[in-house]
Amino acid sequence: MSNIRRGLFFSLNERFLLIGISLTGAMLLARLLTPEEIGIYSVSLAVIGIAQVMRDFGIGNFLIQERNLSEAHIRTAFGFALLMGCTLFLIVFLAAPLAGEFYADERLVKTMRISAINFLVLPFCSISLSLLRRSMMFKRLAAVGVTAAITGFSVSVSLAYAGHGPNSMAFGAVASNLMTGTLAWIARTDRKLLLPSLTEWRVILKFGTQSSAASIVTTISMDINDLALGRILGFAPVAMISRAQGLMNLFHRDIMAAVRVVMYPAFAQAHRDGESVDAQYVRSVTNVTAFAWPFYGFAALYADQLIRLMFGTQWAEAAHLVPVFCLAGAFAATSNLALNAVIAVGRIELATRADLFLQPFRAILIIGAAILFESLYACAIAFLISTATAVPTIYFAKHKCIPTNFLSLGKGLMDSAKLTLITLTIPSIIAALNTSPESPTSILGILLLAAVTSGVAWIFGIIFLDHPVQRDQAFQSLIRNLGLLTRKSD
Repeated sequence: MSNIRRGLFFSLNERFLLIGISLTGAMLLARLLTPEEIGIYSVSLAVIGIAQVMRDFGIGNFLIQERNLSEAHIRTAFGFALLMGCTLFLIVFLAAPLAGEFYADERLVKTMRISAINFLVLPFCSISLSLLRRSMMFKRLAAVGVTAAITGFSVSVSLAYAGHGPNSMAFGAVASNLMTGTLAWIARTDRKLLLPSLTEWRVILKFGTQSSAASIVTTISMDINDLALGRILGFAPVAMISRAQGLMNLFHRDIMAAVRVVMYPAFAQAHRDGESVDAQYVRSVTNVTAFAWPFYGFAALYADQLIRLMFGTQWAEAAHLVPVFCLAGAFAATSNLALNAVIAVGRIELATRADLFLQPFRAILIIGAAILFESLYACAIAFLISTATAVPTIYFAKHKCIPTNFLSLGKGLMDSAKLTLITLTIPSIIAALNTSPESPTSILGILLLAAVTSGVAWIFGIIFLDHPVQRDQAFQSLIRNLGLLTRKSD
């Protein structure tokens, strides 16, 4: 358990720093670039999204969960990564003009070709990063991630200021990955120069095929709003819905990425050691929702103020979409870790089947909403319906290999629901009494007042309800530092 807490400490601190860097970059780029230019970059990423999944081929997950990992496995993983990376670089580079013709915008061609360089760089990142995660060396991973993010941020903002449009973000991603690959190799204890091999190709191909099948469908679903909206409504609406979904993704993608990167190897280790994976899972979901639900509620209440302050008034159209995405995020928080647990115990086929059902369903709903209603709000509602539908499906898959103690899980979720109600009571009153101000100073003042009151109410609610998160050592340290709690036993 101490390894998990230590891992979460470094992973979450890394993630908070990365969010700060990402938000700062997004705020600057939102003012340096037009919505159309940001939309071009978003669509370029969506177009090559399937290639990105094929590049990974589940190699990272294989290296983390393999019980008897050998040097032959590692060298074969590197060989696969190089082979896939070089192949996909050529495919994307040569296919870029077709995408430019489809979207009737030649700017997309150059942006895609710059982004394709990442396929040549990432094989040198993925092996080292996966081995560091397997060893739960999250302090070193944090240093690598933050340094690479600062590098990408600096390149993107500098080039955007110099007038390079959407290509500035593409060059920033390449610079970030180059730094990641270099530092991740340095961070490893052995620092071996691997020679690629394919001797263990059968075992990696078996795992990678199942992993990639689900990931490809998932990627199509995740990128379908960009692909469909870019074609149906244009590049600017893609950027609008991306900004709205971005507030949800602060937790759904960014914070949960830090949690998943620790909990996946932790679930795998618990399984190897014969411990209860479900008990660890229920604790994790209870603690996650204690943070996620108040966050989503606050973002929904103050969507207009957050969008205006962070990105400027030209993005105000995105604000009415934020509450819908936040509600979807609240549903997702109850099952975000379930498929990670399923894969960690070696039942990747169950996760694959769940994704192969859920992701096409999501794609159909979003594409249908875009075609029938030509409305961003309709697309957001489709995303919400698909996310809510996913929860019981995911738990059905989990229950087949990790029986869920629903009584314990339900109690934990009820505690988090009560905590959310306490946390958001005063901010709800503040929001009701204040119409949306135009002045950035007024917006900042309201947000600070609401954030402070909700933070105090959240801490009070955890203590008053005796929420399970209170028994976490990190939370107890926070409370003691604030002088609100005397010594409590661990």
